[in-house]
Amino acid sequence: MKSLVTENHQVFVSKGPKKCHIITFGCQMNEYDSKTMAQLLMDDYQQTPFLEEADLILINTCSIREKAEHKLYSLLGRLKRLKKRNPTLKIGVCGCVAQQLGERLFERMAHVDLVIGPQGLYRLPILLKALEEGEKHITDTTLRDDFDIPFIDAPLPRVGDVRAYLTIMQGCNNFCTYCIVPYVRGREVSRPSEHIMKEIEGLIEQGVKDITLLGQNVNSYGRGLNENIDFTGLLKKIEKAFGKDIRLRFTTSHPKDLSDELIDCFKELQSLCEHLHLPVQSGSNSVLKRMNRHYTIEAYLEKLEKLRSLCPEITITTDLIVGFPGESRDDFQKTMELLKKVRYDQAFAFKYSERPGTPAVNFGQKVPEEEKSKRLNELLELQNQIGLEQYKKLEGKVVEVLVEGVKGDQLVGRTRGNHIVNIEGESELVGRIMNVYIEKACHHSLNGKVMH
Repeated sequence: MKSLVTENHQVFVSKGPKKCHIITFGCQMNEYDSKTMAQLLMDDYQQTPFLEEADLILINTCSIREKAEHKLYSLLGRLKRLKKRNPTLKIGVCGCVAQQLGERLFERMAHVDLVIGPQGLYRLPILLKALEEGEKHITDTTLRDDFDIPFIDAPLPRVGDVRAYLTIMQGCNNFCTYCIVPYVRGREVSRPSEHIMKEIEGLIEQGVKDITLLGQNVNSYGRGLNENIDFTGLLKKIEKAFGKDIRLRFTTSHPKDLSDELIDCFKELQSLCEHLHLPVQSGSNSVLKRMNRHYTIEAYLEKLEKLRSLCPEITITTDLIVGFPGESRDDFQKTMELLKKVRYDQAFAFKYSERPGTPAVNFGQKVPEEEKSKRLNELLELQNQIGLEQYKKLEGKVVEVLVEGVKGDQLVGRTRGNHIVNIEGESELVGRIMNVYIEKACHHSLNGKVMH
């Protein structure tokens, strides 16, 4: 029988007698949640890359875009055949799609055993025990007002990584009209700073050197905590304790909450890398208003101007939505003009996708799919040109690169500005920071050689 290996599996070091396979869809926060699930299961399950070997398959889902939901149903259809061959196999759907669909998922996919939302994943061992005791079709999708993110005191499940993600908060209070996150991840909850510091300490002990702080809106970190700290205070606390040992990044940052104090950190903090991902979504103020984004393009540009004046070498990336309801051709052209003005190093652009329960579903003036595709192609063509020109500025320069791993016959590393660099070299260099001469710029990466 052909071995079934998924492309996006995560293999973790663990010691349990049973075998588990975790599949992750979507964002960096989902990757972190999958790591957390592996930590929670470490005593009972060892991880396998082979679906056919698994006693437990967990699918960690994302519902930001409709396509991820379709991928889930397609995968579950394939897993149904696997469960027929192995009736003792347990299948769990976790994350945002699980939160969104709840018990309805069992109606369409009766072979699923467990449906767990983002808050419920911390109860995973208890829920699996209930399955073993004979309960069927277990659901945990309650969004609790008194929810706190527990501290998981367990080692990093995957050994050898030099990069890691670390969630500092969960949920969102912004209610952008296109976004489903507040409905599936709940309201903002920040982790106590001592939990974050302890986790960073553990990551460093296990060899991690590049840490990305995660949250739906990291800029609002600290609200509701029983300690006097905000996001800028957290960055400074991390800098004081670990500034010489790590590269520090964060995502995602909402433009309306990007303060002058946070901008100053890019000049003041040694550990904070020269890269900011600042989603703009549209270049049109009228579209931004319908999106409920609470800033204008003028305010956005003013913040970028200050940022670049304090940190001229900073890399700026963004997210964009094309074809939002009511987006006229003139609105779209304003987005194109914004790209030319800002000159992003990278932009992640998507066609607007309706998400159930969000206000934008009921908006009029829908943009036809054909027109959405046309606008997206135009935007990507322009951004690819701009991005390549931005990357070419690094040709002939020597940059500091953290070597992260081996891909094929090359090493892969990352600059402080978050550029991927392909390097000729030996695997012994993984985990080291090297000076690299950039020979050639490509659309989304750089080619270079180590300077000895």
